[in-house]
Amino acid sequence: MVSLDDECPRWTPGSVIRWAAWRQGFKDDEDANFAATHLQIAAERWNSLNIGVTFEWVALAKDATFVLCHGGSNGSTLAQAFYPNPNDLSYLLVYNAAFSLRGWKENMWKVFTHELGHVLGLRHEFAMDTNPKTGEVFEVQKAVQLGPRNESSVMVYKRTPPEIQQSDIDSTKAFYALADDAAGNPPRVGKTDVRDYNPM
Repeated sequence: MVSLDDECPRWTPGSVIRWAAWRQGFKDDEDANFAATHLQIAAERWNSLNIGVTFEWVALAKDATFVLCHGGSNGSTLAQAFYPNPNDLSYLLVYNAAFSLRGWKENMWKVFTHELGHVLGLRHEFAMDTNPKTGEVFEVQKAVQLGPRNESSVMVYKRTPPEIQQSDIDSTKAFYALADDAAGNPPRVGKTDVRDYNPM
C-alpha cells in the first residue's frame, strides 16, 4: 500500500537517506545507544535488499534527512515515523513501550524495519480496509494498492515483531523502479501520481 491521498510520495530513486540520533530524552546513554544500534541494524536490513534507495548514518543532524528521537510515553505505541517529504528534517520517534513491553526491546530493530517502511513511502497493509461495523476506512488518508496483499507483511500490526516478507521486497523494488513515461509524465500507481522528493 502506498499513497497519501493525492500523491504517492517516494524518495528520488538512487537517493541516500541519511539519519542521525539524538540522546536527549532517553533514560540514559545506554538506552540511546541501544535504540541507535537497532535502527542501524534495521537500516542495514533494508539496504541489503537493494530496493532503489539506501540509508546511511551520519553524526550530525544538520547532515541528516531524519533524526531518531525518544518520544516519551504514548500508550502502547512502540514507534512512529514519517513519509517522504520536502522537510529539512523529519523525526523517527521511539516510545517508552518499545523498552518496557515484554518481547519488544530485544526486537526493536524489527519494529524499526516497519518504521523505515513508512520512511520509504509504504502504508499499513490494512490502510484500505474498512470497519465491518461502520463501513468506514480504517485510515483516513487514501491509499492505493501496489502489489499483492500479504497479511504477514512488515507493514501490519501483530502481537509478534514484524518481519520483512518477499512481497514487501518485490513491491518496494517495483515502487522505486517506476519511471516517467516517454512524454515525461510521472509514473502512477493506479490513478495516483508518484511524486519524488530529494532527501535534504
